[in-house]
Amino acid sequence: MSADNQLRPPASPPTGNPFTSGAKEVQIQQKTVKTRTTPRELMDSNAGEVGAGVIHVIEGVDEEHFVEALTDGVRAAFDLGDTGYEVFKVALVEYQQAKISDGNCDSLTLFYSDDKLNGKKTEMNETQFQFGLKELLSKGVLSQKAPDQYWLNQALFFNGSGVILIKEYRLLPANLRNV
Repeated sequence: MSADNQLRPPASPPTGNPFTSGAKEVQIQQKTVKTRTTPRELMDSNAGEVGAGVIHVIEGVDEEHFVEALTDGVRAAFDLGDTGYEVFKVALVEYQQAKISDGNCDSLTLFYSDDKLNGKKTEMNETQFQFGLKELLSKGVLSQKAPDQYWLNQALFFNGSGVILIKEYRLLPANLRNV
């Protein structure tokens, strides 16, 4: 311990590592950071996984930042290109408006005609819209219901006020690390 270290040991130091006894939580400005070493809800018992480190950050944001985090997270998770991303954002806006009027929205009408999507002017031309729509269909974001109508992936279009975006990192087997 250096002489300039002003930290003092606690009056009754723990007898074991306090980080091994379940989840720990700390507030850092506008967010909550949780850590744990045995994420039972994320464990794959079939693969024999015993545990992994988890850092879970809960951050309070306004509606604009929430939508941005959701759309950016979906873009990254589904590897959406520019047009798929733009069509997803438009579909999300349509969903939000349908949800307000209906309350229980599990499908959308996305009709493109005369440089308008559902009667509203859009920056996309029809070719871009069709290309982006095909990408969303092929990647499981939407599913065809009827002509110009699409089922929504309920994990991406939901009535909640929170979203959990998980990215897991696993070490590659030694024979694949330098490929």
